[in-house]
Amino acid sequence: MAVTTTSQVDPGIQIYYDRVLLKRALPFLHYNKFGQLKSISKKSGDTIKFRRYNSLTVNPTPVAEGVTPSLQQLNKTDILAQVSWYMNGVAITDVIDLTVEDPVLTEATEILGENMGQVIDMVTRDILCATASYTNASGGSNGQTPTEMTRSDIDAVVKTLVGNNAKPITEVQKASTGIGTAPIRAAYMSIIHTDLIDDLEKVSGFKSVAEYPKGDGMEGEWGAVGNVRFLVSSVAHKSADATPKYYCLVIGKDAYGITDIKGGTAKTIIHGFGSGGVADPFNRLATAAWKTQYVARILNDNFIQNLRVTHS
Repeated sequence: MAVTTTSQVDPGIQIYYDRVLLKRALPFLHYNKFGQLKSISKKSGDTIKFRRYNSLTVNPTPVAEGVTPSLQQLNKTDILAQVSWYMNGVAITDVIDLTVEDPVLTEATEILGENMGQVIDMVTRDILCATASYTNASGGSNGQTPTEMTRSDIDAVVKTLVGNNAKPITEVQKASTGIGTAPIRAAYMSIIHTDLIDDLEKVSGFKSVAEYPKGDGMEGEWGAVGNVRFLVSSVAHKSADATPKYYCLVIGKDAYGITDIKGGTAKTIIHGFGSGGVADPFNRLATAAWKTQYVARILNDNFIQNLRVTHS
C-alpha cells in the first residue's frame, strides 16, 4: 500500500506563528522616585532656580540686660538647572504594514514609551552618581578597594546622613500579627545593582521584604538593613573596570529635584501613512516617536551619599 507523507505533500505554512507577542525583559526604574518634582511655567525660559535660605548661626550665650545683640544677615543658596531635550523614534514602511501579522504601529508606540522611561531614568542616575558625595566601602574582606558592602559601611553612611540632618524618606512600619514579620525603621532609600543581591543578603541584620509587617515593599524592593531600604535594578551604576565598582546611592528626603516645562511634558507623536507630504510622495512611511525635556539636579549634597562597593 502506497502511503502519502509530508515528504510528498508538505503543508503550505510549516511554522505556526503565535500572535500573542512575548513580553520584553524590562528593568526596574527607580531613580526618579525620590526627587522633588518642579515644573517651569510655559514661556518662562528653560532654566529653573532652586533657592534655599541658610540657617542662622546658633549662639547660646545669654544677653546681658540693656545690651542689644548684633543682628545677623539672612543668606541663601541658589541652584540652577537647565532642561535638555531627549527624543527617539521609529519609521515603518507600508510593506511591513501590509505583510506583517502584528499591529506594528501599536507595538512600536508601547516600545517607545518604555524607551523614554529608561532614558529619563538613566539621565537621573548618571547625574546623581557623578555628583553625590561618596564613601568607599572598607569593612569587607574581598581585598578590593572598595570592598564588598558590610553592615559597618551601611551604618557609617547612615551616621553621616543623620549627622547632616537628612530626613528619612519612609516612616516606621510597626510590627504586625503576620508570622515571621518584624518592624521596619524609618529609612533612607538605596538603589543597588542586581549583581549585589547576594552580598546584600549576607549583611548582618538583613530583612527581606517578606519580613516587613505587611510584606508589601515598593516595586523592586529587596529588603532592609538598619535604617536603609534597598531597591534593586539591572541598570544601576556598574563601572566597566575589570573588577566593577558599583555605586549604591543612599537617598534622604529632598536630596534632589527633577524638572520639566509645564505644558511641554512627554509627548508621543504618531504620523500615519500619507502624512509626509512631498517628503514622502508615495505614502510609504509612517512614524512613531517621543520627545520630552528634562533635568535632574542634586539640591542638597548633605542629603545623599554614594556608597561605592565591589562584589564579594
